[in-house]
Amino acid sequence: MSTLTAPAARTTAPSDVTNALRRARAALALGTAAAVLLAGINLFVATSTDDGKFHHAGDYWLTADGIPYMLALLALLPALRVLQGRRDGRLGTAGITVASIGAVVLLAMFVYGLAAATNGSFGPTYVLASLATLIGVVLYAAGSWHARVLPRWLLVLWVVGWAVGSVLPVPGPAPLLLAAAYIVMAFVLPRRVPRP
Repeated sequence: MSTLTAPAARTTAPSDVTNALRRARAALALGTAAAVLLAGINLFVATSTDDGKFHHAGDYWLTADGIPYMLALLALLPALRVLQGRRDGRLGTAGITVASIGAVVLLAMFVYGLAAATNGSFGPTYVLASLATLIGVVLYAAGSWHARVLPRWLLVLWVVGWAVGSVLPVPGPAPLLLAAAYIVMAFVLPRRVPRP
């Protein structure tokens, strides 16, 4: 009779865990700030709705806010991997890879958008890159489900928060759901990370 168990953890040095926890907290703080700012922009700032040149100051704010959003994700996933002792397995590796590709493409688009004062999406590139970040977060959360460092309800909250708070065009305060997930994660991680 076999039982389903989490993949075995690799030995991690205490300094690696400490550094990863610092990186995760910094990424979570950055992501929380970006999500709160996005909710504020959605609610209170005028932005252009066409796929062309910027017409409002809010267009710059909206595009610029995408940069910390993606940087937070790029820093958070590898830090979580260390904190989970790499028990997220192949799903975690696939999630980091797919999400990172999407995030790097989006970062390049946001930087270009700010420089050129345009919110052009280069055809389907924006949609595909955004979808890649969502698929990556889903894959990573699925790997983390077996690692059992983060509570499972928090993993679900994170995926839903990422979907409605960054990828899908949900207006209004939807990014606050992602901010809530990040805040809870920042409090939960130090208490649940297995010490080497």
